[in-house]
Amino acid sequence: MKKLAPIVLLLFFFAQLSAQNISDLESFEKAMKPGTQLTYDVTNKDLHYQLVLTIKKLGDEISFDWKTTAPDNKSGTVTMNATATGQAEALQNNFKGGTAALTNETSIWISKKVFTTIASTAQASIKMNGASDTVTVMANTIGEYNFNLDGNLVAVPGWEMQGGGEPKYTIDILESTKFPILYKVDMGWSMVLSEVKGM
Repeated sequence: MKKLAPIVLLLFFFAQLSAQNISDLESFEKAMKPGTQLTYDVTNKDLHYQLVLTIKKLGDEISFDWKTTAPDNKSGTVTMNATATGQAEALQNNFKGGTAALTNETSIWISKKVFTTIASTAQASIKMNGASDTVTVMANTIGEYNFNLDGNLVAVPGWEMQGGGEPKYTIDILESTKFPILYKVDMGWSMVLSEVKGM
């Protein structure tokens, strides 16, 4: 009986962690609405700045305004139509300024098709640098990602996808069927989600 006690305690610990993750995921999904801000810390060679997104519209079509802090100091708007959010297999990571209307790429989000493929096969073929890029097969491992949500540190389950040559591409995705957003990107430059702030 004494030998079983540590196993029971361990199972209880993991059950508590799982319950906390579900609670944090639900809190994240509840916070995602028009007006919510997402802040990413960006590193590009010697440059360090933040990318701040403000959600304008959610649903089959998604749009957000964005701006970068000094020394980058750019701004723009991204809109993804229903075809992009539903079927796109390419990521657009170009935040050079202006308006982008995406029909066969997604930005910050992954499409429902890519999400479903990862969930069922643990891998996906993604064009990492836009629709004209060649396909990179990305393999999945399970992760957990921490960021600040309305002043509280949360832990949300997700996937780490890696693929390509050397250096490898890495993207981390929050495992939310409603809002499958990128938590982290590492492609020779990197960005990582540090805060989600509701209205």
